[in-house]
Amino acid sequence: MNNEYLSTGFPDVDRAQNQDAYFDCLTLLDSLEYYREYKTKSYELLQLSPGIRVLEAGCGLGDDAFRIAQRIMPGGKVIGLDASAAMIEKARLSELAAQLPVQFQQGDVKALPFPDNSFARCRIDRVLQHIPQPQKAISELVRVLKPDGLLLAYDNDWETFSVASDDINISHIIENLWSGSFTNSRIGRDLGDYFLYAGLSDVRIYPGTSVITDLATADKVYNLRETVQKAVEGKRISAAQGNLWIEELIDRTAKGSFMAALTAYTVVGRKRSANLRAPR
Repeated sequence: MNNEYLSTGFPDVDRAQNQDAYFDCLTLLDSLEYYREYKTKSYELLQLSPGIRVLEAGCGLGDDAFRIAQRIMPGGKVIGLDASAAMIEKARLSELAAQLPVQFQQGDVKALPFPDNSFARCRIDRVLQHIPQPQKAISELVRVLKPDGLLLAYDNDWETFSVASDDINISHIIENLWSGSFTNSRIGRDLGDYFLYAGLSDVRIYPGTSVITDLATADKVYNLRETVQKAVEGKRISAAQGNLWIEELIDRTAKGSFMAALTAYTVVGRKRSANLRAPR
């Protein structure tokens, strides 16, 4: 076990005993085909062009900020903001940080350190699932967005999380324990409402489903073994039941029938022009 429970640890990486667990998780996710595809699609939906200024809120290790920067050259700039000083330090140490128009800084997405109307585009990816009162973060992103600018958010609907198993009852216990540990387990399905409440127009919603087909990868992403241990410690299942469930997943991986699935949503909306008012 990595001694870090990712669902509850990401909001405060700087206090983690094993920060590498979070760095490794982000690097792993960024390497998976599904994640690379939805990220590329998000850049396209943002209608990026040379010369614009973009905010990547919750930038993590900076991978998305670097890719966006390549799409807004020449003349553009990306600000990568993250609550974690450790994440910002890692992003700044990347070789790309010196080659591309990207600036990294620590900050709170619910109290952005930027004036109104500072960015042509804002993007936030898998951050809102971790923070209380996500509407405040969305309102802040809209505040710093220029009129007619675009905001894009991607986030998970953890209530759709599932792991294929013959023991449906044990699977439900593990799925619910993991999903319920997130601050906002259903944020993905709520994004559209939050965007409309914030006054954005032309709101579009794009669903996507991640499917992981081997236990080793799923365990690194979803802490399956640690969640089993938590279920045992909480007397929700016995140690024997937990061991049998993991053994079945090992067998499924060997046979090619392992599956862990999760639905998420990409939502994009436009800030109304200054001469238009949001409906009440």
